[in-house]
Amino acid sequence: MSRLRPIGIIAALAAVVAFAPAETLAQGCTGSTLEAPGGVYDPEGQSYFLKKGAWQASFGMRGFRSHRHFVGSVEQNAENVTNGTAERDRSGSEVINHSYISTLNANYGISDRLSVAAELPWVYYIRKSPARDDRPLGRTQAKGIGDLRLMSRYWLFDPAAHGSGNLQVGLGFKLPTGNDRVEDDHRFVQEDGSIGFVRRPVDFSIMPGDGGWGIIASVQGFKTFGRFVGFASGSYLFSPQEQNDYLRRPDRPVTDPTSAYYTIADQYAARVGVATSIKKLGLSLAARMEGVPSEDVIGGDLGRRRPGYSIGIEPGLSYNLGHTSISISVPFLVRRVRNQNVSDKLESIETGEFENGDAAFADYVVIGNISRRF
Repeated sequence: MSRLRPIGIIAALAAVVAFAPAETLAQGCTGSTLEAPGGVYDPEGQSYFLKKGAWQASFGMRGFRSHRHFVGSVEQNAENVTNGTAERDRSGSEVINHSYISTLNANYGISDRLSVAAELPWVYYIRKSPARDDRPLGRTQAKGIGDLRLMSRYWLFDPAAHGSGNLQVGLGFKLPTGNDRVEDDHRFVQEDGSIGFVRRPVDFSIMPGDGGWGIIASVQGFKTFGRFVGFASGSYLFSPQEQNDYLRRPDRPVTDPTSAYYTIADQYAARVGVATSIKKLGLSLAARMEGVPSEDVIGGDLGRRRPGYSIGIEPGLSYNLGHTSISISVPFLVRRVRNQNVSDKLESIETGEFENGDAAFADYVVIGNISRRF
């Protein structure tokens, strides 16, 4: 086996997470739609790099069910309510998001060091809410293309001389191609006890797009250690626009101007791990973090936002079929945190008591990818 074959294997694994978006890792309400960048895969295992004039096409799938509600790092379940560490039991007010995301990705090697890529997601979301005194069991959905990403990536060192380790930087843009104004029928109980419907925007956690332009910065690197490869990658989405211009509750008067519209938030994602190979089978284990900050680096912070982050342990497998590779990874979330947003902070100042909203997270995420080089 070539000394560089493990690099090709781990690149395939990293590609799994490079081609899938929206509501994070899947975390549902606080999920980042951003992914840590992944490498490009040489099916013959001789190079980690996409050569000049070469194409790589990929199709990725991602699915998860977010249903565990957190305030800060405390889950809102019956046990924690009994122990006095949680404010409410999610079993009585659980909101569940089912997310299914597919992504088409095309990479082209301009040179042995410089490549460009286009990534377009297609999403299908279902959001279910429990029955309450004034509201029956609810179900809303949204589907369509997501926000297009255009990226350029550059290896800092000559691949011909640095085949056992290198560092890549990337810069790109997020275009608002996804619909941020999807509406659906929301159910409610009328005064006579019958069920009525009102047409209004769906929750932003299931919107295909956020309505804003963005700037994406990324970095990734790898280093071989015998039959093992260590790797690390990270991405940050800068969102200069503060919020969209579409009222999230047009059927009600605006009572909180800080969250009357949906935010266009920054996002981040990072992975670090190790991988090896057994013949054509690749094995990897990584730590993964994704999130949405409370405040943006550029621009304002108003708008409805559920900031927070998740950390997961991500085992992965890949298999090489010549010019085609198939990969799967399953991040299991081990830490989930919902941070304060602008409204929480202002309310805390006004009342003198700490306020922190909740958000739903998944237990795990299933990510699959198939890629082919031409």
